[in-house]
Formats: sequence, C-alpha cells, structure tokens
Amino acid sequence: MHMQKNTIILISWLLLITNCIPVFGWGGKGHYVIAGIAEKHLSRKAKKEVQKLLQGHTMVYYSTWMDEIRSDSTYSYTSTWHYANVDEGETYETMTKEPNGDVITAAMLSIHQLKDKNLPDSVRSMYLKFLIHLIADMHCPMHAGRLSDRGGNSFPVKWKGTNTNLHSLWDTAIVEDARNWSSIEWMTYTDIAMNKKRQNAIQAGEPLDWFMDTVAYAKDIYENTQRDEALTQTYARKYTPLLEDQFLKAGYRLAGLLNAIFK
Repeated sequence: MHMQKNTIILISWLLLITNCIPVFGWGGKGHYVIAGIAEKHLSRKAKKEVQKLLQGHTMVYYSTWMDEIRSDSTYSYTSTWHYANVDEGETYETMTKEPNGDVITAAMLSIHQLKDKNLPDSVRSMYLKFLIHLIADMHCPMHAGRLSDRGGNSFPVKWKGTNTNLHSLWDTAIVEDARNWSSIEWMTYTDIAMNKKRQNAIQAGEPLDWFMDTVAYAKDIYENTQRDEALTQTYARKYTPLLEDQFLKAGYRLAGLLNAIFK
C-alpha cells in the first residue's frame, strides 16, 4: 500500500512537471546559430557597444539567457514574450493579445530601451539580451502558431516513432535531424555570401513584418502536417531549406537592428 501510494505521488509529480516544462524557441542550437550569424555582421561601432553591454561576452553566450531565466520569479513578466499565437484567419492586429505582452511588443520595447542612452548600462544590457533572443524566437514557426493548440503544444505528432508535439518538433528535433551539424557548422554553412541587394531586402521592414512572414510559414506547416502523423526524415528534408532561410534572415535582421541602434 505504501509503495502504491508513492507510485501515485511519483506519477502525479511527473505529470505536473511535464505540463509545466516551458518550450524554448529553436532550442539552444538555433539560438546559437542566429546570434553567431548576427555577430559576424555587426558594424565596428555596434560590435564595440555590444561587447561593452555584454561585458566582453559574445551574443552567442547570451542567446539562450531569456530561456534560462524563466524559472526566476523576477522575470515572470516575460513569460509570454517568446511568442504570439495567431489563429487561422487572424492577423497580429486581430489575434487575442497577451495582457503582459508578446514577442512583438517585447521586441519593440527592447529596441526603444536600447536606444535610450540615458538608461544605465545594466538596464540596456538586459534589453540587449532580450532582443538577441526575441528576434530568433519570432522566426520560429510554432512561435507564430495557433492559439487554439497553444502554438503546436497541443498538436500531437510522432517523430521517428516517439510521441511528441508540433511545437517541440520545430523547436529542437527538426533542427537536430535536418543536418548532422554542430552549431559552428550551422553558422558557417548557413551564412552564405549575399549581394547588397539581397541583404537590404532581407533587412527591410520591421519586426512585425518579419513575424507575419513566420505566420505564413506556420500556416503552411499546419496544412502539411496531420495530427498524430508519423513523421520521418522526409519531413525534415522538406523543411530544411526553410530552417536555413529563417536562421539566415533572423541573423541578418538582428545585425541590422543593432547596427541601426548603435550607429
């Protein structure tokens, strides 16, 4: 009886932590890649300012910081800043808004705060760490997923025989399986040379424009993925070009923002 009671407690505890585990946009690898690409394309002035605000650390070093602080109650107000859930047929303007803000409002706030040179460096440093993470998150398709399934968290699929969900698949599994590359290899091989015209086209617009592109990609993913579908490497191969493109765009856009802020 005592063992049965302990088993029940253990199962309840496991269910509780499973439901409470936060989801991280792109996982660590995706964030490292995007921050690494961005760092390579900073202007000399922006690089100097970034190094000062990050106390000599790289952008890659702090690229997952915003995920790491989720368990810290001091930053509980940022819990909804990683995403904006847009249901089918909705736009960012018409979607149900999070009272504490979302990835767009948080990015715009971070840009505004970074531009304010009257703020202490400690405050601007925090918003720089936020922005490094937020620009990456808004390029992750399921961070623009539907509200009805919590950005794919309630959309079950099977990945190589294992039960998972669409959000987790796009955060980590598909990145790991698309190519057998380390973060350094992803940074190196994804960051292709481009002419100024294409770079300007990628960096044009505002965070909301970039996010709405991600909403369109999410729509395509929903249309081509069925609930409880058993997905294979073929699925990863199909979407590898999208992964590479989103990493590249996010990196260049983050660099462009920081170059403009610290010009």
